[in-house]
Amino acid sequence: MARESEDTGMAKASKAKRQRKKKPKENKTRTVHANIHYDNAKGEENPNRHYANNKIKTTKYTVLSFLPKNLFEQFHRFANVYFVFIALLNFVPVVNAFQPELALAPVVFILSVTAIKDLWEDYRRHRSDKEINHMDCLVYSR
Repeated sequence: MARESEDTGMAKASKAKRQRKKKPKENKTRTVHANIHYDNAKGEENPNRHYANNKIKTTKYTVLSFLPKNLFEQFHRFANVYFVFIALLNFVPVVNAFQPELALAPVVFILSVTAIKDLWEDYRRHRSDKEINHMDCLVYSR
């Protein structure tokens, strides 16, 4: 008898959960615009002017932003900041341990090698993006 009341109680609970989960479906519609190229329509006349293009761009840098962004990223590493601080500290006559120019050489070498590596990786991303953007694809046409 107790088992029956337990089973009916569980059945009622699961039925109540199902009823709570069911929400009335809203009839939402969406509009999909075909991105047809209009060769003769320029500027304001082009109906697709409000939509973004489909080009992939995964590169981090541009020609102008490479040096500032790269140095900013490199100086977020504590080791780089520490070694630059030690190198600059060698320019103070009271605490210099050896020639200041020698202290700068390893830091500049590490920063430049890292910058060249980042430049090469970004160039490879650019080549990959260009290859993907120039691939053939299926286009829906009315």
